[in-house]
Amino acid sequence: MIRRKSLVLIIMLLVAYGGRTYLGAPTPVPNARPLAAFPSELNGWVGRDSVLPADIVQQTGADDYLNRYYSLPDERVASLYVSYYRSQRQGGAVHSPMNCLPGAGWQPLKVERLALADDASHPSRTINKVVVAKGLDQQLVLYWYQSLNRVTASEYLSKAYLVGDAFRSGRTDIAMVRIVTPIDIRDPQGESAAFSAAWPFARAILPAIQHQLFGSL
Repeated sequence: MIRRKSLVLIIMLLVAYGGRTYLGAPTPVPNARPLAAFPSELNGWVGRDSVLPADIVQQTGADDYLNRYYSLPDERVASLYVSYYRSQRQGGAVHSPMNCLPGAGWQPLKVERLALADDASHPSRTINKVVVAKGLDQQLVLYWYQSLNRVTASEYLSKAYLVGDAFRSGRTDIAMVRIVTPIDIRDPQGESAAFSAAWPFARAILPAIQHQLFGSL
């Protein structure tokens, strides 16, 4: 079923791109800035890079990526991973954390979606909130898909939206953004404490990613 959905989306993208080409509109070149230049200090958070093995990077198929650990003076920490794809027409497929995390031994315990909108101009911004566990360890994961005009929690909706975006702007570049914070299971409020760190961090990261890769949202 998933392969059939992916095939339908690919066909729709090809049709949209073909229609744009037929109409003679040029294909814009994404002007994304390198993720290596993403701010290492943001709202009090200070980050340090962690380079991924070449085979892992190759498996993602991403054109650029960022893997960085951020911390606050009070010792709260969050890891940020961003994978960026310049085009979805060339067979690139955004990797969902819901596939990668179980593969690394992290099993989801809770899954929900959160609205990020704080004004009427962006009512449809949503992200995923997932609690995962491996043995006695637990983590809080926030992730979303971000493109020129959209922020969405759904992998399939992000691809569907790209159909219209490809026709209007010719661009199909997209990023997957993931934030992970540890949960102290000894603390009854451990999940809430992790969320209180991750949530404002996510709200600061989202516009910074938009500026870095897509320009203003």
